[in-house]
Amino acid sequence: MEVRSLTMVIKGWLFDAYPLDNRMVFWIKQENGNTIRLEDNYWSHSIYVASDYIGKTELEKLILKQQRQGNNSKLIKDYEFVSKYKRITDITRSDVLKLTLSDPTKALTLARRIERFDKFGKLRLYNVDLLPAQSYFYDHDIFPLAFCEVYNSNNTSRDNTTCSKLSWNIKEEEVWSIDYLIPHFKIIHLDIELKKEGKIPKYTDRIDSISIKQNDGNEDIEIRNESEQDTIDELTAKVAKIDPDFIFTEDGDSFTFPYLIHRAEINNTELILGREGSVPIKKPTKEGISYFSYGRIYFKPATQKILGRIHLDKSNSFLWNESSGLHGLYEIARICRMPLHTASRASIGKCLSSLQFYYATTQKDILIPWKPTLAEHLKTFEEFIVADRGGFIFEPKIGVHEQVAEFDFISLYPSIMLKKNVSAETIQCSCCPDSKVRVPELDYNICEKRTGIIPLSLKIVIDKRSRYKHLLKSPTISSELKSIYDARQNSLKWILVTSFGYLGFNNAKFGRIDAHIAVCAFDRQILLQTAKIAERDGFRILHGIVDSLWIQQKKKNISITKQDYLELKESIEEQIGFAISFEGIYKWIVFVPSKINNQLPVPNRYFGVFEEGNSLKVRGLEARRHDTPPFFSKCQQEILEIMARGNSINEVKALMPEVSDAFRKYSQLLKENKVPLEELVFTKQTSKNSNEYQINRNTIENDAIQQLDIEGKSLKAGQILKYVITDYYNRRKKYSKNNRRRTIPVELINEKITTTTTASYDVRKYIELLAETCNSVTQPFGYAF
Repeated sequence: MEVRSLTMVIKGWLFDAYPLDNRMVFWIKQENGNTIRLEDNYWSHSIYVASDYIGKTELEKLILKQQRQGNNSKLIKDYEFVSKYKRITDITRSDVLKLTLSDPTKALTLARRIERFDKFGKLRLYNVDLLPAQSYFYDHDIFPLAFCEVYNSNNTSRDNTTCSKLSWNIKEEEVWSIDYLIPHFKIIHLDIELKKEGKIPKYTDRIDSISIKQNDGNEDIEIRNESEQDTIDELTAKVAKIDPDFIFTEDGDSFTFPYLIHRAEINNTELILGREGSVPIKKPTKEGISYFSYGRIYFKPATQKILGRIHLDKSNSFLWNESSGLHGLYEIARICRMPLHTASRASIGKCLSSLQFYYATTQKDILIPWKPTLAEHLKTFEEFIVADRGGFIFEPKIGVHEQVAEFDFISLYPSIMLKKNVSAETIQCSCCPDSKVRVPELDYNICEKRTGIIPLSLKIVIDKRSRYKHLLKSPTISSELKSIYDARQNSLKWILVTSFGYLGFNNAKFGRIDAHIAVCAFDRQILLQTAKIAERDGFRILHGIVDSLWIQQKKKNISITKQDYLELKESIEEQIGFAISFEGIYKWIVFVPSKINNQLPVPNRYFGVFEEGNSLKVRGLEARRHDTPPFFSKCQQEILEIMARGNSINEVKALMPEVSDAFRKYSQLLKENKVPLEELVFTKQTSKNSNEYQINRNTIENDAIQQLDIEGKSLKAGQILKYVITDYYNRRKKYSKNNRRRTIPVELINEKITTTTTASYDVRKYIELLAETCNSVTQPFGYAF
């Protein structure tokens, strides 16, 4: 029985949230810069169980029976039947069993035990793979970095047991705001130096020093002691004294923290860097996972969480690398309602899923299936041929073209989903068979009675990105604010880019291939209609892909102006009903052929120069690729900038002697061994584990992988391999008994390279590759090196 109650109000920004010892812990960043810790003992994470084969009584008996037999009493705190929508397609509610967990972190453990109760598919589970913090955010309609008033009620019972209950007050419109404030955060950058015993850093190497760099102007700190234990303990003390909000590392998940944890264990001490003073950082049970996405293998190391602070590993954060840093991360964490730590490492698909989960649970009261079961609608062979056509592509006309305009539909696929109400549950719904909204070519009906989860989720993303882009065009915007808005809109762009692919992703909770097919059908209709409008007005299509069109005046002798293209833009928007942007007029643009077959066009490889500002646009060339050595990219970019001065094809050809001089300059640097090795590094993403490559295949990539393997570093599928070519033609026979050393991995670059010449890289091969890189842009103008 409760006898005393005390309530206090805390104001500030919600910074971090996580479960700990059967309660939820929150850190609030206050306006005075202090950070305060709060707990909620009243809320508990829940999962749900349902069945189409057994009734409520049988389901309850089954759970209770298995609870006794399986000793699950420690996992289930309470249970009750509640009314929910089990499937995204349901139009009526069903009774499902809600299991409240004693430990919010044990949802997956409990779900796996329940799944073994009976035959596969007889019992269905929901909300299993929601993080407790996400589930709490959804239930209380809060999000990271929301400025809030928190009412903390501490209730003390007769036995002096104190429980805290939190109530949150956040302005409804804040998540839609574009003018939200972010508090000042303390940030440190952590780096370690090892006393390496070999060529590759290993856990057995002792710590040489640890450096702490601070972002607030304070002096950098170097920790160096004779005793490793003293070094680790001093690191703990320094971090506690600085009390940072963010800890940045370059490889904290993959090496730095696992290494420090190991050294702490060896020295019988603990690595405590979080705000939970008694909780040390622990090594994850798994090193990480390799996964397949959009035709490539990726590797994600296990995360290293620091309670009460945000650890941001720059090498393991898509949002950091692709969305201009922290402000992109803030935006995604807010609208997708994910803890900052989780959002910093999550794929964009996972962020999008969280956004959909929020709207499903709070707006629709729909449960989140643990394992998606929504099947594709059956199709005849003839229907399948029509349906499975993808987006529309006008193959580019290979060669150089003058006076070409580019039009891009603004977020076309997400806009189709939003305007046409395309979602898994709305396509061929059972409630609107006579709907007036039909999918082109396929005649699928689209629901008119309810808004789908997909368009409901995308509305905030499309709206906010549009507003940010509008503000970026303001002539009075400050450079600081411009940088912030650009980072935010860029992060939202990735959500929109991913939204279409997730419609057809087989593991997406609310995906369905029929919705994916419908969007493609609308896209084909829109591009074909746009092409007809352009041709009717005297233009021709040179190239078109998905949501972009390159248009040229049919008659070469007729003068065309920007105003003519703007009038065409207005005509397209009026007749099509979707916003389109006029990107500009190219002085000239090149659509390049395939490197394998020069008769085949490549839709996503082109380069050109706009009339306004002489700005270059390059897609698919070496200068834009992440695997190209920086030296090659610089050379190609310099050549392109020379060519950009030409206002016509003939003027560009006249600049070729200057282009040739630039090539010779870079070639000479290679010949004179004046190029730093870091400028010549090739970057490749491995497609399988090191031990799965054939040892007898002497490719340059395999050569580098085997060298790393010998030194004790085995790459996992999806990890990055970086190397420099040292002897491509294997002319130096003295390297090893296997004569394998044609490359050197970057990890070994500081080691002495045995060589018969003064060069540390293969000059001949690099000059050949440099010529290929330059020919990519000069050959269309009839010039090759």
